[in-house]
Amino acid sequence: MKNKEYKYFDFLEVFDYQRGRRLITQNQISGDIAYISSTALNNGLDNFIVPPDYMVVYKNKLTLSNSGSVGYLFYHDYKFVASDHVTVIWIKNKELNKYIAAFLKPIFEKIKYRYNFGREISNNRIEKEKIYLPVDNNSNPDWVYMEEYAKLLEPQIKFKEIQTKNKRKYQAIDMSSWKEFTLCGKNGLFDYQHGNRLVIPQRIIGEIPLITAGEINQGYAQSISNYEEENCFKAGVTIDMFSNCFYRNFSFAADDNIYIFNNPQKLNKYIGLFLVTIIEKQKYKYGYGRQFRKDDAERNKILLPVTSEGLPDWQFMENYIKNLPYGDLI
Repeated sequence: MKNKEYKYFDFLEVFDYQRGRRLITQNQISGDIAYISSTALNNGLDNFIVPPDYMVVYKNKLTLSNSGSVGYLFYHDYKFVASDHVTVIWIKNKELNKYIAAFLKPIFEKIKYRYNFGREISNNRIEKEKIYLPVDNNSNPDWVYMEEYAKLLEPQIKFKEIQTKNKRKYQAIDMSSWKEFTLCGKNGLFDYQHGNRLVIPQRIIGEIPLITAGEINQGYAQSISNYEEENCFKAGVTIDMFSNCFYRNFSFAADDNIYIFNNPQKLNKYIGLFLVTIIEKQKYKYGYGRQFRKDDAERNKILLPVTSEGLPDWQFMENYIKNLPYGDLI
């Protein structure tokens, strides 16, 4: 690549774009079309839905996160719709493919440093961007070169096939007989604790994982030595101030934005994973302006499968996760 000539192109000189449309979680209907939002996880995939008529269904396009995980670019060769926090991008007068998309991804993501939560990628700002691309003899973007270069890299990518004993396909659950249960409090399912404030200057490097609010890396901040082993949380479901929910089966420290729920008699990694999925269905209620706090923990209710006695069916939850494809590898 050192001998290849590059030059800067105005964004609108090479690309077209369209902003996605808002569709809040409670209005989403489960379906087959990918819903792309501004997350850096899973190529931006947030859900599979039946899109309303006002949303454009795209295919073979790029998406750029405007807010949230600002500046991440992903390629989608399948049908999808995009949220209003995403810009859909395609090349003018040129059909996109996975090789060109793979070449463009790191080039676009070079602009990430200029944007953040307080400075999002607006339409006006993206139109002013300049993209650094290799050029052909006519000083036009050299799409052939980009495609061939990405193809040369492809054989170096090795995928390891993971062996699983569970071969059955996903089966829908009948939720008609499920009941609501309060998370914690007087009649709640779980014991409740929260972490302690530990600002960055106070942290001492060590071996105990410190959990704080965040979705990336399951909220892991760093490993510290400020906590004594006997004061660590041993295991449980955690919910942070933004309602990000995870199950942890290891000892950890937590700051005061983390809430830990446990039921020593019932909770294990399988039940924990089942519960996390259910609890995160309420994530749409919370954000920076409306944080998840103690009152929410004592007021929130979740739907769970029940036994004939009307109690939570912990065995069903465990068996369901165990029998999912790759459930035997958890």
